[in-house]
Amino acid sequence: MKTQIFYVLILLGMVSCGEKGNSNALEEAVKLAESKGLFEAAKAYEGKLNELLTLEMAANTMGFPAQEADVDYNTTLSNPSFHALNYTWDRGRTRPMTVGNMTVQVPDLDRLELSGIQKISKKDFEFQYRVLSPEEVQQSNQLMKDALQDRVSKGEITQDQADLAGGFGAGLAGNQTREQVTEVGEAATWMPEDASLYVYQDGFMFRLTINQAGESSVLKQKLILLADQILNKL
Repeated sequence: MKTQIFYVLILLGMVSCGEKGNSNALEEAVKLAESKGLFEAAKAYEGKLNELLTLEMAANTMGFPAQEADVDYNTTLSNPSFHALNYTWDRGRTRPMTVGNMTVQVPDLDRLELSGIQKISKKDFEFQYRVLSPEEVQQSNQLMKDALQDRVSKGEITQDQADLAGGFGAGLAGNQTREQVTEVGEAATWMPEDASLYVYQDGFMFRLTINQAGESSVLKQKLILLADQILNKL
């Protein structure tokens, strides 16, 4: 359950950051996850995501004018596998967000992201991004719960913080509906909950994520075609 363990480590880092005000807590959690052998950065692609996914490619995929896009290249964490390239368009869409007892409409940007480029074996990819059984989802939720309660017992976090993090973590672990994709790469997995396509080819992987109005099947096909374009450039 490497993927689930990684979620726990990141989650605990987030809780620590909120409790102690330690700006390095999340990155420390990431480094701990790396030490567990979860993934290895593909240094060859550091700082070059915009060469794999150009503005023109993104605009063609989304069907929006390139000149209206905003570009954000996030390199906050030192590990290149956490770098993310985002192209966004403000098309006036909104989504509901609940704050306390109120529900308000907030901007919902159309977005295309390339991230998660890293070295990985095909065996590990197929294991980490396989279709999960209900038992595995339940096990991952219990793993997170036990880890949080251990921190409560040590006085590191409060029960309220554990409950908040537990609810967030259960969402991460529970929303893992997956579909195997055979049309691109040596192996690929579509996660409709967050509209992400994970692609493996020749010892490395990457992730494409899209936020756009449309049927899940249509969004998946857009990313499959885009992933094929990226692979053809490598």
